Amino acid sequence: MKETLVLHTYFPTIIGVVTNPDHQALENKLTKKCLKLRKKIKSGGKNWISNETYNTLNTYHLAKDPDFSDINEFVTTQVIRYCEAQSIDLSCLDTDPLAWLSIYKKNNYQEWHTHIPAMISAAYYLRCNDSSAKIYFKNPVDTMLPSKVLSYNNLNFEQVKFQPKPGMVLIFKSHVYHCVSQQHNNDIRICLSYNYRRKDSI
Repeated sequence: MKETLVLHTYFPTIIGVVTNPDHQALENKLTKKCLKLRKKIKSGGKNWISNETYNTLNTYHLAKDPDFSDINEFVTTQVIRYCEAQSIDLSCLDTDPLAWLSIYKKNNYQEWHTHIPAMISAAYYLRCNDSSAKIYFKNPVDTMLPSKVLSYNNLNFEQVKFQPKPGMVLIFKSHVYHCVSQQHNNDIRICLSYNYRRKDSI
């Protein structure tokens, strides 16, 4: 009888995915609001390579805007569920996030980066379509001499990508590197980003 090989996945990179069932009622109104903000609020992220992508990081506090309260509350609820599923102590999670928006036009992108020193991060897709730029996540474990892989699966991926969908939220640990590929279509892609910190880091 052949012996049994047991594979233990002790250190997974966990990415939560959930879709807001009430998104459609919010998309048009908040897309217009984002486009108005682009006209009057200066863009952040000037030290980024991708500095042509409009964003309001540190220039506008989206979490304080009552027009976004329904989405903000939805995202925070899902972040709490993500933490509960991993038995993360919620008493150390600051549920008042730093939040900002990013608007991608044709040829815009976002280079590889993390959201350190935040604890949990989330990306909510307010407006996009099936050909909008994808988000990529990189394996946080570096291997000096990686093995040759014959076929990829959840045990050996070096990076994964997600096609944004309207109302979709991605939730991940803030130390995980991620990027956004170049936007190739003429429509706009609007992403709302959230950083949740540890209470003892405030």
